[in-house]
Amino acid sequence: MKTVKVAVLDEATREPTGEFEEVVMSDEIEALVASGAIVGDDAGIFFQRQLEYIQAQSYDVLYPDLMAREVFALNTEGGEGINSITYRSYDKRGETAVISGKATDLPRGDIDGKEYTIQVRTLGNAYGYSRQELAASKLTGLPLDARKAEATRRSYEEKVNQLSWFGDADKDLGGLFGGPATGPWSTITRQVVAAASGGTNSTVWGVDKTPDEVIADLTLACAKVYSDTKKLFRPDTILISVEKKQYLMNTPRSIHSDTSIMDWFLKNNMFISSKEQFKDINELAGIYSTDAVADFDPTGASAEGFTVLANGQDNLRLREPFPYVHLPVQYKGLEFEISCYGRFAGLEIIRPGAIQHFENI
Repeated sequence: MKTVKVAVLDEATREPTGEFEEVVMSDEIEALVASGAIVGDDAGIFFQRQLEYIQAQSYDVLYPDLMAREVFALNTEGGEGINSITYRSYDKRGETAVISGKATDLPRGDIDGKEYTIQVRTLGNAYGYSRQELAASKLTGLPLDARKAEATRRSYEEKVNQLSWFGDADKDLGGLFGGPATGPWSTITRQVVAAASGGTNSTVWGVDKTPDEVIADLTLACAKVYSDTKKLFRPDTILISVEKKQYLMNTPRSIHSDTSIMDWFLKNNMFISSKEQFKDINELAGIYSTDAVADFDPTGASAEGFTVLANGQDNLRLREPFPYVHLPVQYKGLEFEISCYGRFAGLEIIRPGAIQHFENI
């Protein structure tokens, strides 16, 4: 790598201060200068600093409406070169019997193990700047537009978010609501909530069900995860659509009460104690079925529901063995192109028993 001296500019006036500082030119920028793509060391250092700033800024952009990374723990073990991830699930088995003193056929304890393999896929995109954009930016002292880098990062995060929820069966990537036909997501328990009293048989919140019946749906759902797993999993998170969370927060328990359905539930159950444990997810609107059998509908044209889970990386986690990076700049035609990519393996559901879906609310 080449070290050059560059003039220090006043931040306010952009005029030289008379001082100089040494800057190390990266190999790829030095190669662009040597090839004539960037004319001179000064232009090369300007471009290098611009890219460093842009790449740092693109990593700082937040996407609050893409909730997968907020909901699920992230695991980055593995590295760039792996193509699959295998994990094992073990189950203890055995029994003890009343035996005679001379018995030789004692019952034995042992363990059963099952292996699951998930595939690691490459997600990539790119952005670039023309020679004219670089020249104009250097002439005026204005920074290169960082929104191109932000747009590519946003695109990557949208893809990660979509795969985390719905997977991709063709690419063997699993999500919480879709993926390979025999993946762990397909073994998660599903059921329709109880029908309303009064003979309507409706299960839909806000139509025929009373607030007390809605509270009962939430209470029984949490209790079911706890009891079905013999108290192994204590539910701590409820995933629900934005509309249904607002319904719970804004609907009074009765016409004589100033307490909302959610507030009453939070005060009177042993698992969920704060509104933050209700995660309102845009992607969950209308994806559930009416019979807890039909496939989930990523288009949102079906029914509402909610999902109860005991969260944590021991139960389920996002696998991203190689997080998103900007690769060295390349000169193509009259444009400087920066390719970006990451390696992603979807949502790893280690213990499906820690999750249950409740549908047609």
